[in-house]
Amino acid sequence: MTDEAPLALVAEDEPQMADMVAFILETEGLRVLTVHDGLRAREAWLAGGVDIAVLDVGLPGLDGMSLCREIRAAGSLPVLILTSRSDDDEMIEGLEAGADDYVAKPFKPRVLALRVNALLRRTSARATGPLTVGDLRFDARTRVVTAGGRSVALTDREWRLLTALAARPGEVVSWRKLLAEVWEADEWLGGRDMVKAAIYRLRLRLHDESAHPRYIETVRGAGYRILPWTS
Repeated sequence: MTDEAPLALVAEDEPQMADMVAFILETEGLRVLTVHDGLRAREAWLAGGVDIAVLDVGLPGLDGMSLCREIRAAGSLPVLILTSRSDDDEMIEGLEAGADDYVAKPFKPRVLALRVNALLRRTSARATGPLTVGDLRFDARTRVVTAGGRSVALTDREWRLLTALAARPGEVVSWRKLLAEVWEADEWLGGRDMVKAAIYRLRLRLHDESAHPRYIETVRGAGYRILPWTS
């Protein structure tokens, strides 16, 4: 990516939905190029300069799944697909086609924004090599985390939780933001306890003590942060 704001290609055939997605991403500081069919989306992608593609699966001319396969065969441009909430098959097909993530309609604006920003951060991390925070080292290509030279086995959810914190070293991240980014939900009953329990399990894997944190610090009443140094 260049020094300019990232350029998002939004391919959505429903004008109202396309306008909403564009507004959400522009509010996040992205530049947006909107098209309403798959053939124009392909032209825009091939023209270059696109940093992320947001594709509806039901595009006319060239459907989103086919375009996603073309994009993935050509390189590593991050792709997020928009699926129908009632159709799990669309989600599965999209991920098998090479999409990096998906958001099901109808969606909360904040969820879409968080998922797009997360993909852009991962792309930036891949471009600059493995991410290092203190003595934690993250390799996005192999999904291996090492802590003090020790390899740590994480579940997919734990990986996403730890990298969500590591992408913001020293910054306090609220449980609500973690819930939205990692669990793809704005809020539900018990969500705070769910995040707290996941942090607890993550600390166990890292051999981290909450009373004397080496990696993850609880900021009472505010959230959690990953320490940008090794204590």
